Amino acid sequence: MQYKSIALLFLIVSQFILMAFNPFTRLHAQELNAAVKVNSSMVQGADRQVFSALEEAVRTFINGRRWTDNQLRMNERINCSFTLVITEALSAGSFKSELYVQSHRPVQHSTYITPMLNVLDTELEFDYTAHQPMQFDLNFIQGNLTATIAYYAYLILGLDLDSQSLLGGTSCFRNMELIATYAQSYGWKGWERRSSRNRSAITAAFNDGALTAYRQMWFDYHQGLDVPFAGGDPGTEKIVPSVLVLSALQAKRPTNVLIKLFGDAKLEEMVNLLSKVDATQKKQAYEALMKLYPVRNTELGRLR
Repeated sequence: MQYKSIALLFLIVSQFILMAFNPFTRLHAQELNAAVKVNSSMVQGADRQVFSALEEAVRTFINGRRWTDNQLRMNERINCSFTLVITEALSAGSFKSELYVQSHRPVQHSTYITPMLNVLDTELEFDYTAHQPMQFDLNFIQGNLTATIAYYAYLILGLDLDSQSLLGGTSCFRNMELIATYAQSYGWKGWERRSSRNRSAITAAFNDGALTAYRQMWFDYHQGLDVPFAGGDPGTEKIVPSVLVLSALQAKRPTNVLIKLFGDAKLEEMVNLLSKVDATQKKQAYEALMKLYPVRNTELGRLR
């Protein structure tokens, strides 16, 4: 009887190990693989343990949570980074900060990595007590920090899904809309409806049916990258058409936040890729990009 129990235990442990290390069974992993950094160097005299605890709490909150119902394996987790810069201690346990968020994804059939998001949020004020667990309920927003972090988690996921399938990130953008609606009721900075650049503006743009052409362009752009070009480099045939879509958007809505969001993430990449196209396409793209991003003339000068 004892030998049977030992054998049964061995079998159970063996099956557990096989499942843990088999990539084909790992279908319910968390979606994000975030590097998190809290920089408190601008705040003098504060308890540094609070910021160390905050950094760990944010890391656990992002990486330890399933944000969607999508099935994916560990090697499909989205690499991203959240850098929280504490700029001022407003009071005990209350802080003013800036949040820098980046994400990227691999290009298929290539070792190339394409940037997806590169945003600096300068309007984040929040309360935090050391070792306080970060809790989040999409239908019951309680704190600005968790609301903002969750908002950007959904933005990262929505952009990635939109790049993989047409309008694939819709559910994530809808969740951003829910967060923004609840956050606005608290009067927290960064969520005001009247702004054309803040979180609510980004949310409204991605949920605006009239701007579907932008999301179509985002999908086409990345599908184009996934097609190998010369030497195994990402494809370039969708780059110039994407610039024309942005130009059309600017003509209709000159201050639309999507134009800036795209440029902050993609302009450097576009310049690098456009350097490989023929002279006519390069000239066409340069002229259009100069109208879209006139303050980036130094970078764009490489296309002349």
